Amino acid sequence: MRSPLKNALLGATALLLIGAGNARAQVGTLSNIPTIALTATKEATLTVTPSTAVATLASITDNSNANVFTPVSITTDWNLTAGSTVDLIGWFGTPAQALANGTDFIPSSRVEGRVNATAYAPFTGAAVAGVGVAGGSLQLFSQAVAAGSFFGTRTDQLELRLDLTGATTTLAGDYTGTLNLQAVVQ
Repeated sequence: MRSPLKNALLGATALLLIGAGNARAQVGTLSNIPTIALTATKEATLTVTPSTAVATLASITDNSNANVFTPVSITTDWNLTAGSTVDLIGWFGTPAQALANGTDFIPSSRVEGRVNATAYAPFTGAAVAGVGVAGGSLQLFSQAVAAGSFFGTRTDQLELRLDLTGATTTLAGDYTGTLNLQAVVQ
């Protein structure tokens, strides 16, 4: 006959051996492998930043093209997903009234612009890719975008002048107007 202590020891040893066997059976058991799809989006950007919001001309001289405004530096930045060119367009909303002094107007055909010391050209063109207005627009630049590399930046010097050659119609006073700038990807 066994003593109750001996029975208890044998039972405890048996439980330990069974527990050890179960513990060994759990080693190497793997769970399922759930996955999480990651998605991140970087939006395309296209910005135009002038160095100033005001270009001034101290004194208008009739019958002259020496009416030059203070130059404006323009920085155009882009980070695109597609496209072959970035175009910068300048335009006046109402070409017949590009600059106004009460009811006296200077039309956009008398306002000329140039970028980086190229030849001056009047704001008399059509809209470009839906940017601008007919008879009051000027394409300031067209920059090719390299395939596979759709980001870039450029800084340009915009010069504006009034070409009043042959005209003596301006009344004394301040003439004000708004030149719009917008870039477009084509």
